[in-house]
Amino acid sequence: MIIQERKLRKVGNSVVVALSKDLLESIGVKETDTVYVDEDKLKEIIVKKEEKDEHQKGLEMAMAKSVQKHDKLYKSLVTK
Repeated sequence: MIIQERKLRKVGNSVVVALSKDLLESIGVKETDTVYVDEDKLKEIIVKKEEKDEHQKGLEMAMAKSVQKHDKLYKSLVTK
């Protein structure tokens, strides 16, 4: 499963979310078709993106640096 980030946009009095052509093709619809939407299921799969605080950003940076060090060490061992 691939989770995509999408931006909500206001169009007239509605709010819309863009869907990829690949998704539309995979379910056999095109942009001019009318579709049924199960809003109860949508509530389960749509999650608001939250901004990260400084502590979370610092933790992610430390983890990324650790992974980089691991990769560098592993690559040096593989070439020996």
